Amino acid sequence: MTRAIFSVDPGESTGVAWAVLNDGRNTMALSSMASRSHSASKTLSGPASAQIRELYCLWVMFKRRAVNDLRIKPEDVDLVFEEFVLRPGATPGRSTTAPERVAWGFEGYRMSHADLYRERGRALPKHYTEINWQLASSAARFNNRKTLESAQAWVVGKDHERSAFAHMLLRLNIVLDQNRGGQ
Repeated sequence: MTRAIFSVDPGESTGVAWAVLNDGRNTMALSSMASRSHSASKTLSGPASAQIRELYCLWVMFKRRAVNDLRIKPEDVDLVFEEFVLRPGATPGRSTTAPERVAWGFEGYRMSHADLYRERGRALPKHYTEINWQLASSAARFNNRKTLESAQAWVVGKDHERSAFAHMLLRLNIVLDQNRGGQ
């Protein structure tokens, strides 16, 4: 089986990673990550509005390629975002809420495009990918040099891209558990 995963660590600098992976029943996550294909990562910076637009373009290109060129079923294309949770005592200001602005701005931008598609007389797209929200603390166990090097996902000097790959690894583990009959 094949799964495409697009993961995002939003913020003032947004890390993005994407790949096509094997999610077969007997697959191990680290080996699947190490042998992934159609994979890349990128760090976006600048105003939230510019990041949102670029993120949307990257997402659309990735999903189109996965579905149209690689023939992956739309429901096997995952969109993963690190979930933003404002902790008590966090330093107030724009930098503190940047992840929330980028994530929800991206979702609103996607919804707007879907609405425009319908308003132009076209049927709704056959599939709208829901976001899989994941806590930073849940992906943290994968966000270390040893694990990411084993997964061939250690990106030197790119903390946010490494975080996006850690979220991809978490999502892949969840999918593999489900495929094996777990929750």
